[in-house]
Amino acid sequence: MSATPVQLVIGSTGSLGSAIVNELTFSNKPVRALVRNPSKAREVFTNPDKVEMIEGSAEDPTTLKKALEGIEVFHNCMNLPYSDWSRLPEIHGRIIEVASKSKARMIFPGNVYVFGHTGPEKVREDHTRNPCSNKGRIRVELEDTFMRYSREGKVPCVIMRFPDYYGPNAASIADGIFRSAINNKTARWPGKLDTLHEFIFVSDAAKAMTMAAERPDALGQEFNVPGPEPILVRDFISLVFKLAGFQPKMVGTSRILVRLFGLFNSTARAFAEMQYLAEEPLLLDGTKLSNFFGTKYPARSYEEGIKGTLDWMKKKDSHTTGQLT
Repeated sequence: MSATPVQLVIGSTGSLGSAIVNELTFSNKPVRALVRNPSKAREVFTNPDKVEMIEGSAEDPTTLKKALEGIEVFHNCMNLPYSDWSRLPEIHGRIIEVASKSKARMIFPGNVYVFGHTGPEKVREDHTRNPCSNKGRIRVELEDTFMRYSREGKVPCVIMRFPDYYGPNAASIADGIFRSAINNKTARWPGKLDTLHEFIFVSDAAKAMTMAAERPDALGQEFNVPGPEPILVRDFISLVFKLAGFQPKMVGTSRILVRLFGLFNSTARAFAEMQYLAEEPLLLDGTKLSNFFGTKYPARSYEEGIKGTLDWMKKKDSHTTGQLT
């Protein structure tokens, strides 16, 4: 019987990358992680002693070659802050070029930016990609490059598209909601509170990625992975506060205010073109995913996922406080 192949995670200390590493070690599957900062990696990996760490940058071809050596499948979770997204095509081009020499297959996390304005209907994989933002156009460029390499047999690829993450180590639009609820402060949403939205618990997104890694027949395909169900932003925030033990306090943010923040804050400035996602629904249809894999992901309800996130944040805060005292 052959040994279980090692799976490589690039972008391994980010929101999804760290969740994939933790999912693999929890399942006792061998994992290699490309890390820039081993100290941070040991903080976000649940079982760091079970992870083979390769220190270095995904921007360095020599490091990439070393990380990909002997690898059959890798999860490409490399990402950058919004303000640096113009660099993503070059960096990912380097990653896939090195990967083409290793014969490894790639699992890539897509997102909803590629679709632009869609209306209230759930979006299937064959929906027209019509991005309405520069970031959406960058994501389309990446998807097209990856699928071209896949069709040519250079780097067989699967694209798994997700809505907004939340959960342990998930830096996302939802993070401020949880932080506000724990501290009994007003939660701010950068859009309309009565908008239908989707969130996915980051560990469930990681399970979907590892599930795709085990199916060679998924190569060359795209799958939309929705949240458990569409939910009004107002109801999601209310549930977070309820489970944190407080009465909900929330406020929506207008486009004018976001642009005003952008005069003083580069993150707000970079987010402005994406604000439509906080003002109108963009919901994913998971029918293809369910039919192909014979299962429905994510398995976690919002209540279960929110409880898990709050518990993780409280433990993290307690640990940090203990270090400072």
